[in-house]
Amino acid sequence: MKNVIIAVLAAVIILLGSWLVYDRTTVNKTAAPGTSSSRSYGANTLNESGTHLTAVGSGIYNQAALTSLDLSYNSLKTLPSQMGRMTNLQVLKLDHNQLDGSLIAEIRLMPLTTLDVSYNNMTGMPAEIGQLNKLVTLNYSYNKITGLPNELANLKNNLKTFNLTGNPLSQGTIDTLRTALPNTNIIF
Repeated sequence: MKNVIIAVLAAVIILLGSWLVYDRTTVNKTAAPGTSSSRSYGANTLNESGTHLTAVGSGIYNQAALTSLDLSYNSLKTLPSQMGRMTNLQVLKLDHNQLDGSLIAEIRLMPLTTLDVSYNNMTGMPAEIGQLNKLVTLNYSYNKITGLPNELANLKNNLKTFNLTGNPLSQGTIDTLRTALPNTNIIF
């Protein structure tokens, strides 16, 4: 009886070990260059949150079928213009990185409904953000935004929530924005 239990336990350990090796190999096939692991959930969703990324490589931006991409909690400082190839992307999370300046102009090529670039060092927004006519949620909170492009008014039909908390914007700028986006909940 004791030998049977030992044999069953050995078989379970071997199967579990094989599954872990298979699972790790499968997951790493989607990893971006320079990362040790990647967590993918769903065929069109990629979660690279907290994977110590310092750059977005071709392993990510060549996945044109993605509809959701989470690159939050990394060390990204810039985004490559090649991300414009992601023409099915609806959700893009870039929060808690080190992005500065402004987003890439190619953002206009993505049919985004949700964009989160909160907790970065962004100082501006590209005018092209006004071309994201499907955008419902926009989060630019806790950046260093001092001015807003006039093109934001183009989002008045769909944008429901716009978070600008923690940015050094004047009350006059916020009032102008509220006039331009009367149906948007502007959080400041």
